[in-house]
Amino acid sequence: MISYDPEGSTVTTNKQIDSQHKRTIGVRSEGVWITNEFKTARMNDFYKTEGDTFRVVIEPEIEPVNNSPWYGFKMWSDTTRDVTLNIVYKHGSHRYSPKLSTDGVSWSTIDTTDYYEVSGQAFVNINLTEDPLWISAQPSVGFQEYREWLNPHSSKPFVQVDTIGYSHEGRPVERVKLNQTESAKPKGVLILTGRLHPPEITGQLALFYFLDELMANSELAKTFRDKFVVLAYPFANPDGVTNGHWRTNAVGVDLNRDWINFNQPETKAIKFDIQSSVARLFNAKVFYGMDFHSTQKNVMYPIIKKRTTFPEDFTYRWIDDVKPQYNNSIDVEPFDVQSPITKNWIYREFGADAVTFEVGDTTSDESIRELARLSADAIMNRLLEAYEDFYKPEM
Repeated sequence: MISYDPEGSTVTTNKQIDSQHKRTIGVRSEGVWITNEFKTARMNDFYKTEGDTFRVVIEPEIEPVNNSPWYGFKMWSDTTRDVTLNIVYKHGSHRYSPKLSTDGVSWSTIDTTDYYEVSGQAFVNINLTEDPLWISAQPSVGFQEYREWLNPHSSKPFVQVDTIGYSHEGRPVERVKLNQTESAKPKGVLILTGRLHPPEITGQLALFYFLDELMANSELAKTFRDKFVVLAYPFANPDGVTNGHWRTNAVGVDLNRDWINFNQPETKAIKFDIQSSVARLFNAKVFYGMDFHSTQKNVMYPIIKKRTTFPEDFTYRWIDDVKPQYNNSIDVEPFDVQSPITKNWIYREFGADAVTFEVGDTTSDESIRELARLSADAIMNRLLEAYEDFYKPEM
């Protein structure tokens, strides 16, 4: 199992991937069926082993690969029956507890009495009927769900949604801009990116909830929007998400390792849009950047303190604000700025502080909302203080 970066991950020129076949497979003699013929799905093979046990084989789009073994499929049976699924992986091992849904919208984590792991494989006891049952590594959040979250906000006068580029397979890469600043007044800029890695649903949700707070009607949010422009790229890897990839885009590249060479259309479009957007704003300065991800725990990866950032050590200060209020743990693991990841480009390009905001795989939705809300409020308050300090001579 590769827990972090496999060899070759920072090579971001196009690679050959193993595309999965979209198909419905049936064990006709048993009347049991499985399909990956929907977006965000991943299932590579299916067959009966013994008794009421059926094996599901999951393969990554490329290997070696970070151990983020995404799976997603629907199952049903001609007759109501109990079966055991044995989920096995090539080039990886089990990580995500199965999530179940009867409609693809409402999800629940499987009961621990119906699920166990052995030697990197999962065994899942489920009841099948004629109605399809969704089984997925995480709740399925694709482009449609992203749009369903965004649509209620898009009519707000300070929200602007634009397509800034296209992926390899022609899907839009979008920017969500929040701007209610006065054109002739100085303004700060906050940069937000998310969903560079397809399976990282908890980080995607945290970004949604974080933006909800920034777009709210609270006095804090309105004051913040009077002084800061937000450039958000919430769905940066549409091909990888749609194809059910473990880690990469349509040509096998980890997009969070392409922030030096910018070989891929998704990262190239975001880079150009940030640069041009900031350049067009009157008297603007980038104050902070956040890249939302998921991993095994809640952890923030700030820039190491020996590097001079603007605002100085900002990440450490807002985390100290949040920790006493948050009913869960938050680890802090600083890193230096050499690696070709999003936050380090923001630092190199603008001198701004930045953080990789990682949410635990098993963090509950309620806890994700709480973390996002507390973080957004702390960051808005701290950025407003930094704004007053920086622009004070001009005000």
